[in-house]
Amino acid sequence: MSEVELFSGIVLRRLRGVIHVASRWPLDCLSSAVVGGGSTRASHILNVGVASDYQCNDPAADLQRVADSLGIHEPFVGMLTAARISDVQVVVERAGAVSAAAIVTLGLSHPTAAGVSPAAISPDVGTINTIVVVAGRLSPAALVNLIVTATEAKSLVLAEHQVRTRDGHLASGTGSDALVVAHTGEGTLCEYGGPVSLVGALVGRAVRMATQTALTLWQARQTEP
Repeated sequence: MSEVELFSGIVLRRLRGVIHVASRWPLDCLSSAVVGGGSTRASHILNVGVASDYQCNDPAADLQRVADSLGIHEPFVGMLTAARISDVQVVVERAGAVSAAAIVTLGLSHPTAAGVSPAAISPDVGTINTIVVVAGRLSPAALVNLIVTATEAKSLVLAEHQVRTRDGHLASGTGSDALVVAHTGEGTLCEYGGPVSLVGALVGRAVRMATQTALTLWQARQTEP
């Protein structure tokens, strides 16, 4: 296990097959995660690796088993990915009293184009999972806006790298991407989270840099024997 402090009281633990963000106090979270999705408060955020042929019969139960094994017996936010957990990318940006971290795992075996790709009952494996942690206080609107800003930053990276779907369309992500934005709720209030707001610029840069590096690494892995 390796552990690094992102901010005071918030650590990132890299375990075998698991990324674990642990906070001494509950974080306000908004996410599309399998467990703890929507708006919640949690001290733990998990990104758990699964096999490429994972059968998604009861992902919540699978995540709960991992949480139990880590001694987490309280509300948590949990995501699953078939991307290589060991290739996780972490970027921290700071400006004044506000800081933001982006933690990204990326797999692009099945890229999709939002608004173009047809609906699928069970999306193919290939996931970009993004965890954003802000050391600061966000208004409800800013929290929602950061979901948009982080997604725009991710999709822009894919467009710049000319990532395309099987049908040749520019990809905006994959069919199973997940995103968590969490904040500590302390410090000066950030009322806006758009890309040119202070916190939005930090999150945008952090997500962009982490996604770029993760994508470059994933592409290099495709040429390995």
